Amino acid sequence: MTIITGRQFRANQSKYIDMAHKGERVILSSKKGYTELKPIAETDKEVEDYKQAASLTALAAKAEQDHKNGNTIKCNTIEELHSFLDSL
Repeated sequence: MTIITGRQFRANQSKYIDMAHKGERVILSSKKGYTELKPIAETDKEVEDYKQAASLTALAAKAEQDHKNGNTIKCNTIEELHSFLDSL
């Protein structure tokens, strides 16, 4: 087990994260108490939720850029919309 301060962690984040990923216990000491660094598996729900949110954010940014560049289809009526959707 390794106990480190916040200053030590900030100076060597990669080192301590690597240690935690290799199974070593790394404890961060602060005025608020102690916190253990623990890796999260790629299959954990929180990680999946984060990756999904990040991909949706990227998709929304691309859609916004397409709109700004005029790469959109405009439907003025519900009939035009249905026609477009039927064509897909």
